Amino acid sequence: MKVVHAGLSDVGRKREHNEDSFVIVGEDSLFVVADGMGGHAAGEVASRIAVNAIADFIASTRRDAEITWPYEYDTSLSVASNRLKTSIRIANQKIIDTIAQRRDLEGMGTTLVSVLLNDTTACVAHVGDSRSYHVRGEQITQLTGDHSWVNEQIKLGFLSKEDAVRHPFRNVVTRALGSKEDVQVDLVEKPLEPGDSVLLCSDGLNTMMGDDEILRIIADAGADVDSAVKRLVDHANEQGGEDNVTAVLLHVKSV
Repeated sequence: MKVVHAGLSDVGRKREHNEDSFVIVGEDSLFVVADGMGGHAAGEVASRIAVNAIADFIASTRRDAEITWPYEYDTSLSVASNRLKTSIRIANQKIIDTIAQRRDLEGMGTTLVSVLLNDTTACVAHVGDSRSYHVRGEQITQLTGDHSWVNEQIKLGFLSKEDAVRHPFRNVVTRALGSKEDVQVDLVEKPLEPGDSVLLCSDGLNTMMGDDEILRIIADAGADVDSAVKRLVDHANEQGGEDNVTAVLLHVKSV
């Protein structure tokens, strides 16, 4: 399976600092987007710790299959999903440890979405409201469910999706790395086919445009992932750029 990929992050039109981070490790087929929180650039510290810790663990388990894992192996998950879940839990602990050592960073945290490819399957893991989408042909599917107050209200039937977009509590997340030691990570595995695309993004992108707009840009670009991520970020800024915006896109090429 031949995969092309690209990533881009921008401060947006309203923020002074970019607290998003992303990493792409082609050798490991790893893709991560983190959206930091905490202000005064503390969010940037949290998001950077997260993406680096995940990349380090994924690399170490590639090089040494006998490495000791600090958390129990989940037999209900694939090896790839276990690696991803464990890497996120390690990242969470590193953020907590950093806060304990530096009280000026108290309150920092980060949301996170990640993909680890396992042959023809995308293992997707996330915490918070950073998202992943799957695009096949003219159809777009959100692979992740936001861990946010507004999404909980939508699921309970108290709030419509339309009202949630501009709700004053739309930025309130119910899960994040750095908030508690026992972080809950949601995982899903998605089989991929030639022509498929998978997008990872911070909420600064999807709050500025609808799924139909995301689909149009990705579908029009095809395998030109560099063009697609630039157009996604540019469009988010054209719509107001109210937050930092990050997009990481991978596309399975048709042979």
